[in-house]
Amino acid sequence: MSESKKAKVLFVCLGNICRSPLAEVVVKSVARERGIDQFHFESAGTGSWHVGGPADPRSAAKAQEKGLDLSAHRAQQITPRNVDSWDWFVAMDSSNRSDLLRMGVPESRLLMMRQFENDRFIPDVPDPYYGGPDGFEDAYWMLKENAGKLLDHLEAQA
Repeated sequence: MSESKKAKVLFVCLGNICRSPLAEVVVKSVARERGIDQFHFESAGTGSWHVGGPADPRSAAKAQEKGLDLSAHRAQQITPRNVDSWDWFVAMDSSNRSDLLRMGVPESRLLMMRQFENDRFIPDVPDPYYGGPDGFEDAYWMLKENAGKLLDHLEAQA
């Protein structure tokens, strides 16, 4: 499918260096494994601190350890001016979700990464930035566990 016809999905966290780039490559990998080619995936942050910079070295190392590649990642920012560029938004936590709603993202196009996980509904992927390496491992497994369910939902909406 040509890139211009694919539904555009944006993973969003605070700075676009830890969770959202890892979510992007995890979900891309699961989509590739499942032969799903109807989506274009990217990631962005709600803040501007890291724009143009690489992924956090700990996220990049976790991705590499799992056979994924974040070496080409460059942080970008989502703003009210570019929300119309995306069909779907996947927030990493409730704060990111609130920021996206304030930017004008329609609730009908806004998902939480963990919303399909279980009946307990724990919406947030905790930010591992200020924690130790276990936080990045935990984040990876949360993303991996929910990638297929997220793709199922996106496919059902297409």
